[in-house]
Amino acid sequence: IEDIRRNSVWVSHVISMTPPFKVVYSNNPLVIRLFEEAGFEVRQSPLFKRERYSGTEIRRRMLDGEEWESLVPTSTAEVIREIGGVKRLKIISGGDNVEE
Repeated sequence: IEDIRRNSVWVSHVISMTPPFKVVYSNNPLVIRLFEEAGFEVRQSPLFKRERYSGTEIRRRMLDGEEWESLVPTSTAEVIREIGGVKRLKIISGGDNVEE
């Protein structure tokens, strides 16, 4: 979901862009506050080996054509391959090389 940079309407923006939900998962303090104030249950997930299992690092590796599969569960890597996730990431990031 694109960040619209307007905290006052963030929750309604997310609601308009997603199927119905009752629980929000986030470790972002601002997101937690906004959704709790809107009446949603918010759950945080434990950060496990954050320096190794970083979404930012995984996306960087995907964009740079480096090995990333060892940083996600096997089933997650399979789904990413099935949906062409690396190519999709390259397209939305504006990269020139969109081949997987």
